[in-house]
Amino acid sequence: MVFVCRRCGMCCRDLVQKDKGVLRGLTLLPGEEELFPETSVRPAVGIGRRPHERGFTIIARQLSLETCPHLGDTGCLIYSARPASCRQFPFSLREGPGGRQQMGLDLNCPALAELVEGSTDLRIRFEDRPSAERLLEVSTRARKRPKKAWFYDLESGKWMRYDNLIDEC
Repeated sequence: MVFVCRRCGMCCRDLVQKDKGVLRGLTLLPGEEELFPETSVRPAVGIGRRPHERGFTIIARQLSLETCPHLGDTGCLIYSARPASCRQFPFSLREGPGGRQQMGLDLNCPALAELVEGSTDLRIRFEDRPSAERLLEVSTRARKRPKKAWFYDLESGKWMRYDNLIDEC
């Protein structure tokens, strides 16, 4: 099976969600923040001893808007240049047991839901896997050093240390 995006725009809405107690927006990899108005981009993931100290590095940013400003009447206006988070959707990668990659499916996507409906043996070609792998690298870097990984909470405007988030969940 091959997934084909309908460009319906459903994935371009409700971009800000609470995850592990942190209000987070659409993840943007380095360079992708330039696609959006500067006022709508915030830090997302940082690595270092403490935010605002020397050596602290922001490894990902986030869009702080509920709806993507590039969503037009006919879908995404920057489809060919869209960020990695958009390219991977409705798929995602995560590290599973033994370090093996596991693919997640977001069945809120109507095109994917229709594709997998009634299927028992799924074999879906995932064309934007490189985008998902780049995003997985960000979360992997955070998990490897939980006491030096920080997530920026859009709600409070504060950095939250990753190991504290793990303890709360």
